[in-house]
Amino acid sequence: MPEESLPTLPMWRVDHIEPSPEMLALCDSGPIHRVRLPSGHEGWWVTGYDEAKAILSDAAFRPSGMPPAAFTPATVILGSPGWLGSHEGSEHARLRNIVAPAFSSRRLKLLAQQVEAIAAQLFETLAAQPQPADLRRHLSFPLPAMVISALMGVLYADHAFFARLSDEVMTHQHERGPRNAARSAWEELRSYIRDKMREKRQDPGDNLLTDLLAAVDQGKATEEEAIGLAAGMLVAGHESTVAQIEFGLLAMFRHPQQRERLVGDSSLVGKAVEEILRMYPPGAGWDGIMRYPRTDVTIAGVHIPADSKVLVGLPATSFDPRHFDDPEIFDIGRTEKPHLAFSYGPHYCIGMALARLELKVVFGSIFQRFPTLNLAVAPEELKLRKEIITGGFEEFPVLW
Repeated sequence: MPEESLPTLPMWRVDHIEPSPEMLALCDSGPIHRVRLPSGHEGWWVTGYDEAKAILSDAAFRPSGMPPAAFTPATVILGSPGWLGSHEGSEHARLRNIVAPAFSSRRLKLLAQQVEAIAAQLFETLAAQPQPADLRRHLSFPLPAMVISALMGVLYADHAFFARLSDEVMTHQHERGPRNAARSAWEELRSYIRDKMREKRQDPGDNLLTDLLAAVDQGKATEEEAIGLAAGMLVAGHESTVAQIEFGLLAMFRHPQQRERLVGDSSLVGKAVEEILRMYPPGAGWDGIMRYPRTDVTIAGVHIPADSKVLVGLPATSFDPRHFDDPEIFDIGRTEKPHLAFSYGPHYCIGMALARLELKVVFGSIFQRFPTLNLAVAPEELKLRKEIITGGFEEFPVLW
């Protein structure tokens, strides 16, 4: 394909909510495409569901941040000690096993009541605001931060501080752009975690930081790895859920018949959450997970040279017509087929059960508390946070 005719990313949603026609056309034309990435580099964009699964589970593809990759696609955290996305094989499994107990069914059952209480508290705070009120400020932004605070065992009062830092860390920092702010935020976040872990030595509990201290004491991880694991869980556990609350609500506002179905049948909340995750997974609609083949590979008849930049477009796989019927339609009663919102293979999102819990609490109760909840502006007037990897909006004004 001539260079000038390469499809160029990003391909933004229409009015923030409807899938990009250009993306849908590519999904229809095949599962792998040579494109120009947002950084300006050439690479391959994988939009096929089966092909994405194959790449994400294949050790022949190096994760982002693993040498000798010359392209650092997102943030300063790649390659940082304890950042799970930068480790492979037994090292990745060792670190992952350290944080896994924090997301066990037992721990999540204990956390469920706290999530419900946090949501109820934030609903009342929102209800007390003059209208229109910013739902982002009073619900979608603080709720995941407060929940991850409970999981980690730090004060709720700290959530605004570390949520701000996580925003700065997750800002797109391509190699052609400045990174000082993101790097400073990451180091400040690590310093915060280091101090909190020292406090946990005097006041341990049933939480992630205490688990990490035990791992250090048992020789399962270094202190720097433990700090990186905690900081990574904090960032990943906060940012993506913020955007999914906002996009899920926008979808319900845009599709009132689906909203009515949910209000009339509470048993649909689980399916509704899965449809929100499918349609609006973490990422800005074009984003995904970068991989680098160690050797030349051929996938779906497409030859990809070794060390190419292969962007596995998880959001795009949600519109693969070979896997989903009428994928562009938002349908909370959709017959369940697994999506890839939480990735796949060894690096699938370890916090996916917590994210689902938060989303089920919000969408299972918000329309009962605010029956007439709706946007205070037209959808196209919302300002998308394009600089943030996980997306979402600068403000989300609502009326009720």
